[in-house]
Amino acid sequence: MSLLRLLLELFLYPGTLVLQKCGISIEDDGGLFRSFINMLVWGTVTLGVALLIL
Repeated sequence: MSLLRLLLELFLYPGTLVLQKCGISIEDDGGLFRSFINMLVWGTVTLGVALLIL
């Protein structure tokens, strides 16, 4: 179970980090801004990997 928790924390880390830097709590945000940041980060990583493979 701790491996799943670690993977979840790693996946959500970029959005959580940006929220902390902006001084926004996760409860105030409701996850919208964090989800947007995570989509940008992981979408960019996925696109970069896909372009390297192709």
